[in-house]
Amino acid sequence: MAATSRPYKVWSADRKTKKSFSASSLEELIKKAKEKLEVGPSEKVRIVFEGDGTEVDEEDYFQFLPFNTTFMLLRQGENWKDQCEAEGRDEPDYMMPDGKEVSDRVRQLASGLKREITRLITFSNEDLQEMAEMSTSNLAQLLGETEIYAKSVQEACQRHLDDRQQTSEALELLKLYHKAREHSPYVEGEDTSKRQKFAHT
Repeated sequence: MAATSRPYKVWSADRKTKKSFSASSLEELIKKAKEKLEVGPSEKVRIVFEGDGTEVDEEDYFQFLPFNTTFMLLRQGENWKDQCEAEGRDEPDYMMPDGKEVSDRVRQLASGLKREITRLITFSNEDLQEMAEMSTSNLAQLLGETEIYAKSVQEACQRHLDDRQQTSEALELLKLYHKAREHSPYVEGEDTSKRQKFAHT
């Protein structure tokens, strides 16, 4: 069955042009992004998340992304820049209420969530853990939201992390079960009369 076409957005590297369109695959997204941003069809490009610059280069991963994910198209020699860098402005002050500094990675993650909250499903387990465990007041300041909202984001991160863990554990159990079946003296579909004969010898 063919993949369903879904809506996406894409920025140019200088953040001066933003286009919307639909695509059913990563290949189609790249093709349409080139057309929309007037990039040559044979020119080599990279597709990254607009919020933090993470490159998307696998079709399977692309298919798990939510509708209206925002990307950036990078041509050769171009690098991802956040809004401040693209506009030539200094980074905003991110001094936390408790006096602690946060890593650039956390700032990038929070910046991505400000633009599109569903982006948290693309976070690595380490990123989800860090967001869930950081100070709620610090996260609220990074998001520009209330602590109640920040707490909800942290709970969503923790739930998604727990779901991944449960899925991982279930897969491990299936692997063990499959391995045990491979070493079983009986094979599914074997003649039961042979089993009975073997049992009485």
